[in-house]
Amino acid sequence: MRFCLLILLLGSLFVISDGRVAAQDTASQPPAMVVQPGDTWAALALRFSVDAAELQQLNSHMNRRREPTIGRAITLPPDANSRPGLLIRSGDGGLVQTAAANRLSPWTMAALNGLASPYRPSFHRPLYLPADDLIRDLPPGMTSLELSMMPAVTGQALGLRGTTRTEQPTITAQLDGLPIAFATTGNRFAGVVGTGAFYTGGEPELVMRVGDNPAWSQPWAFDEREWEYQELTLTGEAAQIDQQARDEERARLRELWTKITPAPLWDAAFQTPIADVLQVTANYGARRSYNGGPYLSYHEGVDFSAYGGTPVFAPAAGTVVLAEPLYVRGGAVIIDHGLGIYSGYYHLSAVHATAGQTVRPGDLLGEVGTTGLSTGNHLHWDLLSNGIWVDAAAWQAQDLACWLLAGLGAECSPAAATE
Repeated sequence: MRFCLLILLLGSLFVISDGRVAAQDTASQPPAMVVQPGDTWAALALRFSVDAAELQQLNSHMNRRREPTIGRAITLPPDANSRPGLLIRSGDGGLVQTAAANRLSPWTMAALNGLASPYRPSFHRPLYLPADDLIRDLPPGMTSLELSMMPAVTGQALGLRGTTRTEQPTITAQLDGLPIAFATTGNRFAGVVGTGAFYTGGEPELVMRVGDNPAWSQPWAFDEREWEYQELTLTGEAAQIDQQARDEERARLRELWTKITPAPLWDAAFQTPIADVLQVTANYGARRSYNGGPYLSYHEGVDFSAYGGTPVFAPAAGTVVLAEPLYVRGGAVIIDHGLGIYSGYYHLSAVHATAGQTVRPGDLLGEVGTTGLSTGNHLHWDLLSNGIWVDAAAWQAQDLACWLLAGLGAECSPAAATE
């Protein structure tokens, strides 16, 4: 009986084209919507012809200056009806200039926005302009903005893409202080930011700015993620590698990982770099304890158990920036794929790539081994965004490589099977 009732309740919900989730029986449940980028209180008030204070009262938060959180649902007034249009900030030209640019009388523009005169200062208040678009309050100078995940998940690379009013814009942005790398083509842009497995998530602020326009910000919701816990016992030479040696090697590599090639070098989805695998022995983000110690680190990539000598291939196009034996990581190859994306291949018994080499998907990089800090033959594959380790399996599952290229208007081939 309870099962049937649950089905009926779920069946009573439907999604409206502007992102609202409403109930067929409006008397039982008020309408709601999932917040998208640009759904600020000002934009929602104009879109649904309601007072912003009323919206905030329905969705109370201790910080009333905080905008709605991207990826979370908010409640709307029962009689809310969406209307099309554009939201214009005074930084985009002001009322008189905006009216002239859109061939409207300034007085008509003032009347549409409930103003007594078009010549009085608007004090940066948002202005409504009739149009066929969905009313959103995007960063000034930006005409569209998409995010790859809403809500987001920690430990993953997250994508942003959209369009601007001008070509080849300068876009700066950060997520809770984490830098975002951007590429532009014409008036299109695509960017990516990495969040590590220790990132706290929550509802961090996404801050963006186009050129000299005012900065814009909106919270971006993160969902919690479950992680594995592993206890590892190191013996012999592997047990002699201390934290100082690990830190020194990482510091050297970080100088490579934080150099950003401004444009993507790939033109296809990333393929798995190894074909003959016995099993996946460790996933990205697994919390690790060594020899009974505390869980102070996490696994930075994915481990593929395979026979020694199994070939390892490039998953996507890029430039080899390191190909040599390392103390901790053993036989190593690192590829710069552009836009702040790097991939690493470690514990190799043989390295066939050379530094400075341009590689294509399927090019031979090396062979599986158990060199460096290793407990057996395997390939450790990791992926970094702006110097932060991210989940390579999630990058593939989301097809983020092609999602970003589509934002730039570029073609992207599907991943070829690893042979």
